[in-house]
Amino acid sequence: MTAETRLVPAWRLLDREGLHALVKTPRRGLPEGILLTPNRALHEISAVPLVMAAHQVIERAIAQGGLPLTAAGALSRAETRALFDLIDWPDYPKNEVLAVNRVLNEADALPVHVTRIVLQVAGLLRRRGKLLIATKKAQALLDPNASANLFALWFETTLWRVSLSYFDRAPVEHWPQDHIGIVLWCLSVADNNWADADMHAQVCTVRDERLDRTVRDFSGHAMRSRVLRPLTWLGLMEMTRRDDEAQTDWMRPAVFRKTAVFGTVVGFKVKVPVRTGAVH
Repeated sequence: MTAETRLVPAWRLLDREGLHALVKTPRRGLPEGILLTPNRALHEISAVPLVMAAHQVIERAIAQGGLPLTAAGALSRAETRALFDLIDWPDYPKNEVLAVNRVLNEADALPVHVTRIVLQVAGLLRRRGKLLIATKKAQALLDPNASANLFALWFETTLWRVSLSYFDRAPVEHWPQDHIGIVLWCLSVADNNWADADMHAQVCTVRDERLDRTVRDFSGHAMRSRVLRPLTWLGLMEMTRRDDEAQTDWMRPAVFRKTAVFGTVVGFKVKVPVRTGAVH
């Protein structure tokens, strides 16, 4: 898209104080400008892919007395395959993954890899010798009455504590996760039509000058892999594919929009000096 047709970023509606409230992150918790209320959608968040995967991994760790690890600290191949079969993940072609991998290492199975890393960073799994065991905190969060707390921990850990650039190894490390609070606010005020990652990136991110020095523009790719897809794991975005359904899925362009859960559980405490309205 040319500079003449580039969309206006939604964050320009905010003043310096509002932007600061969305990006200044304490050691624990969320930026002061973000208000999370998962208790308003308890039924919906119990079916979120990452929440369900967390339950499955923690329950298996408890039942077995720990999950076997490789020397490098990843889950063993046998454990990876067992969890791969258990976990349901949005837009994840299991058959295609199995077709190109005779055996599965943890890094080959994205749902398993992501879930294990987030659980460890969140303090719900810890290493003991050659095993990964569930902590007391993890066992407490299995209580159905703790689903809001588990979702809140998942939300914070995934978007603020885990470096999502690790999973794609693309240039411009950490962008746009380094201002994820602003990105979320922009998504909240943008209209809810289906849009591709490039359009979402234009409306919802603060562009990094490093993007202009790469061989090609990675902004859409980074937005998709570091924001939009992770939000589908949290049940806050949904994805579909356009064009000919006869084509292989990976060849069809992906488009995204917010779910109803987004507006229910993700709120903001920032003052907007101008009327927002829909941005695109």
